[in-house]
Amino acid sequence: MTEMNTLDSLESKDPTTGELIRRLDCTPVNALPEIFLRARSAQAKWAAIPAKKRVAHLHALQETLIHHVDDVAALISRENGKPLFEAMMNELLPSVDMVRYVAKHAPGWSKSRSIPLTLMKHRRSYLHYWPYGVVAIISPWNYPFLLPFGEIIMALAAGNAVVFKPSEVTPLVGLKIQELFDEAGFPPDILQTVIGDGQIGAAIIDQKPDKIFFTGSVPTGRKIMAAAARTLTPVNLELGGKDAMIVLADADLDYATSAALWGGFSNSGQVCASTERILVHESIAEHFVDLLKAKAAQLRQGSSAMGGNDLGSITFEKQKAIYDRHLQQARQNGAHVSGGEFSADRRFLKPAIVTGAQIESLEVYKEETFGPVVAVTTFKSVAEAVRKANDSKYGLLASVITRNLSLGEQIAKQLEVGTVTVNEVTYTAGLGETPWGGIKDSGIGRSHSEVGFYEFLQIRHIHVPRSRLFVFKSPWWFPYSPYQMAAFRQLFHLYSRSWTERIKAFPIFLWNLVQFLKNERRL
Repeated sequence: MTEMNTLDSLESKDPTTGELIRRLDCTPVNALPEIFLRARSAQAKWAAIPAKKRVAHLHALQETLIHHVDDVAALISRENGKPLFEAMMNELLPSVDMVRYVAKHAPGWSKSRSIPLTLMKHRRSYLHYWPYGVVAIISPWNYPFLLPFGEIIMALAAGNAVVFKPSEVTPLVGLKIQELFDEAGFPPDILQTVIGDGQIGAAIIDQKPDKIFFTGSVPTGRKIMAAAARTLTPVNLELGGKDAMIVLADADLDYATSAALWGGFSNSGQVCASTERILVHESIAEHFVDLLKAKAAQLRQGSSAMGGNDLGSITFEKQKAIYDRHLQQARQNGAHVSGGEFSADRRFLKPAIVTGAQIESLEVYKEETFGPVVAVTTFKSVAEAVRKANDSKYGLLASVITRNLSLGEQIAKQLEVGTVTVNEVTYTAGLGETPWGGIKDSGIGRSHSEVGFYEFLQIRHIHVPRSRLFVFKSPWWFPYSPYQMAAFRQLFHLYSRSWTERIKAFPIFLWNLVQFLKNERRL
């Protein structure tokens, strides 16, 4: 059992200035049983509503979000520290599109699906879907709106209720999500937001939700999975990444460095899909690095409240220690670090580009940095590039930059990750139509798309007669008989690829089956 939550309140602060935005009361642990009880009551009524009527609420949500885009973007930018443009373009636009997409397709996805049967033509099978019930969604601070919002709308469209815990770093964005759903007219208690730190998150798991959706760090993901294992609660985990970009020798250098720049430094690198490892063909590596450094030096870093910046502040104070460790180890081991200096108030970190002969053995290359830091190494052949890209405990996203699209796709099919983009970086996590998730230490399960929608549904197989005329005892039931054995033995020949063998076997099969059925009627 989880210990009582000792945190009574938490502070939402502007990471750019350190200014207190608002102090919030935490949800008491002893309030969770009542929260889940209300959620289960609301979910039973919600699931009984036809899917087409449920998605009508999504249409209202879409309009509500559009109406509040400016104030929501401003809140995201202030509490998270990212540029206003990124808040709008990278979080809110994909969210609006996600609502539209799910509202359009969820009713069709929820319908039963028939399964063609080869042998048992007198019967039919179909898949029937139903919601898990009450799901827990625990979300991170780096994309505090987009990541939970997409999961919440899919959960609700599928007929679930949601208990939602936003990050303690960005709780106001989480409460804004709740406000939008309330304003859009969703039923009371179908979405409930709880506020607190990791202790309240652990206490949520103790309430035995029907499924847990967690996005965050690998260590926390392991703890959640271990806790969920005690009750065999299913989990969907979207964890870390150390995503590789492979730049082939034929790549356009201006294009490739611009892709690396945005892939590595958007949201100040605080992205699980951030381009943290860059593998460049040795023939162009020197020019690539020089141009990337020049472009990084031109990025405008500063307060997002003032506008006109490309990079915002570092959001999470504890992450700064990881930057220090990775960069210090790199410098101590002879790597060259371009940039990587903190501002005097340690609220901003200059984009860092790390190169060197020994870089592949260092933490900055192997472990997730989750900040504006990229490590660049080289390769001689495509095979070496693939091997190096796959040599990681993570498997979330990778990218290939090349003029040869056919070769790019060939490489993509060899990379051990959940998503590969050719001549693009990072952004597909914002596409509602495409599945998102990883393998290895990057997680379990998928979100978004039709594939992700089924993460929110239970599946049952139903097998029924096609007609009352076909209600007879199955020929494999007791008691066993010689005719029964002989008939079924001929079935193997009917699966032969040889027409001659099949034609020869069929009358023998049929004769023995008829004899068996005659004897069955005499019993």
